[in-house]
Amino acid sequence: MRKIILICFMLCLGTVAFAQQIVLSGRVTDKDGGPIPGATITEAGNEKNGTFSNNNGDFSLKMTGRQIKVSSIGYEVQIISIGSKHSIVVTLLDNNSQMNEVVVVGFAKQKKITNTGSISTISGKELRQSPAASIQNSLAGRLPGLFQQQTSGQPGKDAANIYIRGVSSFAGNSSTPLVIVDDVEFQYAQLNQIDPNEVESISILKDAATTAIYGIKGANGVIVITTRRGKEGPAVITFRTEAGVQMPTILRKSLNSYQSLQLLKEQAVNSGQDPNIAYPGLVSDEALEHFRLGDDPFRYPNVNWYDEVMKKTAVQLRNNIDISGGTNSLRYFISAGSIYQNGILKDVKRKEDFDNNYFLKRYNIRSNVDLDVNKNLSLKLDLSTRFSEINEPNLPDPMAGGALPFWRRISSGLLGPWVYPVRNADGSYGGVRGGSLNPVGALEYGGYKRNYSNDLNLNLSATHKLNFITEGLSLKGVLAYTNKSEFNRALTRGRFPVYTLIPGTETLDPVYPELLRIEPLVRSNGEYESPFRKLNFQAILDYNRQFGQHNVYGLLLTNRTGDIKGSNAPGNFQGYAARLGYNFKSRYLIEFNAGYNGSDRFKAKNRFGLFPAISGGWNISEESFFRDNIKLINYLKIRGSYGTVGSDVVEGNRYLYNEVYTVASGGYYFGESPTGQPRVTPGTLGNNDVRWEKERKANIGVDMKLFNSKLEITADYFDHLRYDILTNRETVPGYTGLSLPPVNLGRVSNKGFELEVNHRNAVNDHFQYFIRANASFARNKILFRDEPDAVAANLKKTGRPVGQLFGYVSEGFYYDEADITNSPKVLGKTVMPGDLKYKDVNGDGIIDGKDITAIGKPETPELTYGFSAGFSYKDFDFSFLLQGAARSSISSNTLLQIGNVNGIPAAIHLKRWTPETKDTAEYPRLGGVSFDASTFWLRPADYLRLKNVELGYHLPKPFTQKLRLKDVRFYANGLNLLTFNKLKIYDVDPESKRGSVEAYQNYPQMKIVNFGLQVTF
Repeated sequence: MRKIILICFMLCLGTVAFAQQIVLSGRVTDKDGGPIPGATITEAGNEKNGTFSNNNGDFSLKMTGRQIKVSSIGYEVQIISIGSKHSIVVTLLDNNSQMNEVVVVGFAKQKKITNTGSISTISGKELRQSPAASIQNSLAGRLPGLFQQQTSGQPGKDAANIYIRGVSSFAGNSSTPLVIVDDVEFQYAQLNQIDPNEVESISILKDAATTAIYGIKGANGVIVITTRRGKEGPAVITFRTEAGVQMPTILRKSLNSYQSLQLLKEQAVNSGQDPNIAYPGLVSDEALEHFRLGDDPFRYPNVNWYDEVMKKTAVQLRNNIDISGGTNSLRYFISAGSIYQNGILKDVKRKEDFDNNYFLKRYNIRSNVDLDVNKNLSLKLDLSTRFSEINEPNLPDPMAGGALPFWRRISSGLLGPWVYPVRNADGSYGGVRGGSLNPVGALEYGGYKRNYSNDLNLNLSATHKLNFITEGLSLKGVLAYTNKSEFNRALTRGRFPVYTLIPGTETLDPVYPELLRIEPLVRSNGEYESPFRKLNFQAILDYNRQFGQHNVYGLLLTNRTGDIKGSNAPGNFQGYAARLGYNFKSRYLIEFNAGYNGSDRFKAKNRFGLFPAISGGWNISEESFFRDNIKLINYLKIRGSYGTVGSDVVEGNRYLYNEVYTVASGGYYFGESPTGQPRVTPGTLGNNDVRWEKERKANIGVDMKLFNSKLEITADYFDHLRYDILTNRETVPGYTGLSLPPVNLGRVSNKGFELEVNHRNAVNDHFQYFIRANASFARNKILFRDEPDAVAANLKKTGRPVGQLFGYVSEGFYYDEADITNSPKVLGKTVMPGDLKYKDVNGDGIIDGKDITAIGKPETPELTYGFSAGFSYKDFDFSFLLQGAARSSISSNTLLQIGNVNGIPAAIHLKRWTPETKDTAEYPRLGGVSFDASTFWLRPADYLRLKNVELGYHLPKPFTQKLRLKDVRFYANGLNLLTFNKLKIYDVDPESKRGSVEAYQNYPQMKIVNFGLQVTF
């Protein structure tokens, strides 16, 4: 009986235990409802009983308790009481939003925490803080690894040149990055036409791990733009309008006529000329006195040509409206925008009705639609178009030998303030024989040149989940079409009557006596540029699946691109790509990428190539020994990558393997009445072995977060080797008469580092602030280019940076005759005290061309940096951005010449060498022989700009609610407001072109003060 009772008791106890065990099913999501795969779900108090969420965030757990613990890296741990529930949804909140940030990589997205590549990202919201018309100019100083140089402020043509991680090749345009918009390749020229209001984010891909998938196009880095898309919810309408003024950052300031002519007279005397012959009627004592007094402005003018042709400010207007919203199956984002930039030239009175100022008119329209047909099939239809109109004045100048560009012309020796008045006493335009045409008259009579451009882009994609084959598998197809057409129109006049005053008389003499009246304007019939069309097809098989704490993902891609312009030969590109990655607990990360693709620019045997890359990472902060002992650092990841990518950018002939023939003028003459027939002559030879440039990229990086993720630090070191660079032969003698094609011989090493520091903090509900800084350093060196052995070591480009400047090493001024006697002899020149003294580099006792050597820093800055900070307090917000560059040089030896076409006397010339100022002079004696390129003329082009400032104010919520509005924000922002540099006395913007006379050649750089209103309905 006792045994029977014991057995019954044990059976009852087992039944009770069994009754208490339940099977809990659920789903783990983030705050936006998205699934969190790989989350750990354990039974509270029994940590050994646990499971993981799958790709959809779903899980199932047998348990006896009534509490579970849910955790995932980057989220707050949740302890949840389930009571009698058998099915739950667990929402995890970020404990570090940036750790769960998604970054865009080639043809996919990844969580930043599991990314092993080097990527820098900026949001579209940050871009829209800048009033710049071009996206390139808005990016400056915001992203590590991005080097830029803006050389012009002309409306519609002001986009900066962009280099990712500096310059790795000396072959022309081969440093231009690839541009990808929503996974589709765009032309680089289209980048500055994209409206920032359309942009969700911009990422730059910098290492092999991120660029190898683009294969033959990835060597120069990749700019990936993601456009905005609609989200589920009621329609939200946002209207934004801005009005601003543009002003030059710096203008060349000349001395007045009296000061200028005194210096020119001194220069003529010093060079052994009779100043009254060199400058007849201008430098006598009587004439100089008239110039000083300004009592006869028609005979003795004093004209500031900048003031005569330029306004103080120019207008910029921008308007945008966008609508977004949708249901859980249909979402949309529709945007329309316009921008108008006026030019800085004055609107002179004219009898003819035309606008010949510089201006840009651009209209952008975008529609992005997402449709979920069913739970497995989703469609995207993106349509964008841009219409732009860019106007330039026709500013003729019928000078012998051709005209200088207008902006260089009005700051050159051709148009000194003393040359001629704007108008003569009778109102006619002033001029002088053999001189430059009157700029003010050119504004009235010259006419205009106008370009109309229409740009249409269509992107259709379909994604189908293939979970019936295996969970996490999907197939995507993309069809993209681009059509760009251009139309040019011109209304121009070559010249107009100008008159010069005959010395000693009151008579005006026509400069063009054959021109009896104003010539008619010539209208072009309209020139249509050949339309550019491009078709892109992609098929992508994507796989991403969570197996407990193991995550496996992969991608297979094939794409084909064909483009054609007019009747040109079509260009074709075909490629395949693959990605395979694995991570365990988001802790140990490894990824393999490869591109296998080719271009018809090369012969069949060299058409395709494989570009592999491998990368890995280790989230050390997820190790228990680190997490339990180092509380200061809450996130630490080490990552590295290594691989090879290519560049198929080819200058000149598209097919370098084909020999080029040319039709020469003159020809051969045949017949009794000889008639010239065209002749065909051989041109550049073909290169059957030509292939793409290649680059081996190595990168190691660290990502770190400290103080509860309030401080984030990212650091990278990179080592790039570009080889097979297309370069012209220099070791083949010119007397062979051969025109040789480029060959794959060059090698360039490019190394550097990047550092980014971010700090964000919310002091309370009303006050938040951020501080951000970044710096990028890249130094390149030419390892090989085909140079003759006979070239002296100090003259070789091999071993130097790309864009290295060459010249003499200056040792100051010759102090006196004894100094000249005791110094090395200067070959071919007669030097005098006050001229520059050069170093005898080769030690042969003679100063000649063999003493020229590498001087200064390269033309492209080696160091760029940015610092930004801001705060928001209640309804106010404020931010600013400082952007700078360092370690580059500009040579002023040609810019600062006077007495010729190059320059006009300025403040620096007052500091010339004279016997009285020989101990303090900053400029050589006038009339000397000191204008060879040398270290004396080198100036550091380092600068620091207050690149961007914005102050905003939101109307209080109670007020906007009364108006039935969601938000109203007033703001003011500025671009390039202050510039600190060492070139002010030279009147050169530090980002100017670096050529010997090009710094004054382009439309001046502009700063912008802008005011705006944003209303959200």
